[in-house]
Amino acid sequence: MDKIKIMALGGLDEDGKDLYVIEINNDIFVFCAGFKYPTKLTPGIDFIMADFSYLKENKERIKAYILPKNKKNSFGALPYIFKECPAPIYSCKLTQLLFENFARTYQQDCNFDFRNITLPSTITIAGRKFTFFSTCASMPLTFGFSVETSLGNIVYSGDFIVEYSNERFFTLDLNTLGKIAEVPTIALLSESVNADKKGYCSPNHRLLPFFTKAFKEAPGRCFVALASDNLYHIDEFFRACYDQKKKICFYDKNSLDIYNLRFYGGDQYYPKTEIVPLDDILRIKEKDLVILMTEEDDSIYDKISLLANQENESKQIRINSNDTFVLGISPTDNNEVIATSTIDELYKTGCNVLYVTKKTLAKMHAYEEDLKMLLSLLKPKYYFPIEGYYVNQLQNAKMAFDMGIGLSHNNIFLLDNGQQLCIDNNGASVNFNSDGKIIVGDVMIDGIGVGDVVNDIITDRTRLSDDGVVVLGSGVSKSLRKMVCGPDVQMRGFLFLKDKEADLMIKAVTKMYIEDIQAWLETTKDFSIEQITGKITEKITKYIFSITGRNPVIKPTLIVLD
Repeated sequence: MDKIKIMALGGLDEDGKDLYVIEINNDIFVFCAGFKYPTKLTPGIDFIMADFSYLKENKERIKAYILPKNKKNSFGALPYIFKECPAPIYSCKLTQLLFENFARTYQQDCNFDFRNITLPSTITIAGRKFTFFSTCASMPLTFGFSVETSLGNIVYSGDFIVEYSNERFFTLDLNTLGKIAEVPTIALLSESVNADKKGYCSPNHRLLPFFTKAFKEAPGRCFVALASDNLYHIDEFFRACYDQKKKICFYDKNSLDIYNLRFYGGDQYYPKTEIVPLDDILRIKEKDLVILMTEEDDSIYDKISLLANQENESKQIRINSNDTFVLGISPTDNNEVIATSTIDELYKTGCNVLYVTKKTLAKMHAYEEDLKMLLSLLKPKYYFPIEGYYVNQLQNAKMAFDMGIGLSHNNIFLLDNGQQLCIDNNGASVNFNSDGKIIVGDVMIDGIGVGDVVNDIITDRTRLSDDGVVVLGSGVSKSLRKMVCGPDVQMRGFLFLKDKEADLMIKAVTKMYIEDIQAWLETTKDFSIEQITGKITEKITKYIFSITGRNPVIKPTLIVLD
């Protein structure tokens, strides 16, 4: 009989950074390899991925990477992981296109071993039968999967909502799920992001009625801002433009790239609509024109703010009082402040502003009834809520317990990153990783560097943003044992004293610097620069803190000229 281990190296009790591992006997299958965005506590960081030391230690056993989602924060860690732990990558063609573009952008491109799948399909990976089924999520061709074992199927739900529509690329494939359910499900891993929401997600996720009403009532042009990683809403936008016979102008190249995206058969996906070049927008009747801007994350708000303040690059586009600005993005817990500020700036332009809120627009993740449907269909022996904060996972577990389908505290598992759910013929148990052999944590990605940013660097960056910097420089001669150029002392970002007081502080810091350098030159034998710069840093730090109560970064630089 097979022995199964399931765990998360990242993604539990956090927003993003998903990295999940299924081990069956000696084979490892990895699915999702995402990152999370930095906060104010991690300045200068592009994103944060999970520590993948466990994969490096067991890279010979990795049989496949599976990418069920098309968003870069769901696959963006894999280019970095793949270089050290190569294995075949199974995904849809669209995911491959987006993945390779992301890897090129961050200079991580290499010979990735992609194996494209279609939906639905059943294929064999390392002797195991995998069945892939489409789900309805914010990106097309998102999927879940099952893997067959001698104990039953292991099923991963993917991001999903119950959506009854004829749209080929945004449909939950209940037919394939029904066939999977014909075999007992030993373990179900299901998302928890919206598990605390009552009812079904649908139709609260739709924007088509919102767009249609806005386009009908707008007296002049419409500006529409959308997240570029939500093609469900972008598809609704194009359908609304087609139905209302609107002409579309793309605000920039990013927006145009979304329209030109081809993700099946090389065909254009969106309805054919009349496209107006940016240079021709003044020749079009205002009532007939819609201008689309797209961007990911908080960058969309930056783009809108520049437009509202007339600081955007394209001088042909200016907002006037006859325009309607439609903001089709609901703020998250992390960016509510910047979203509110951006909306305020739009109002100052005098245009009509329409926007959605968290209450009016649902994230496309399973609500309570969506999850109940999946649980009722598959009836898993063991249930493992994943993805989301602990409060969401706990709500998911409580909901499953209350359903009365045989799930209880004995077979519902709420785990932390690094803890393993172990299943064999004798039942299920948890390896709590009390010995710490499975390393979990954050790896900072700064530019193209992986793990180069340590806590000391983060601390320095935080101090720079809060308290500023003092830079001191000079050149010294070994033979003459004296300072031959400088010193130059620069203070930036922290000195808010009156002019006379500031001048006195600069003179005092310069004097300390000269005295310490000269004393060092008269006594040193090995000319160890690290020793003297460390002493200067400590001395000036204490002095400035005693005067101002601030703690700027001190950077003394010393060049030995001969």
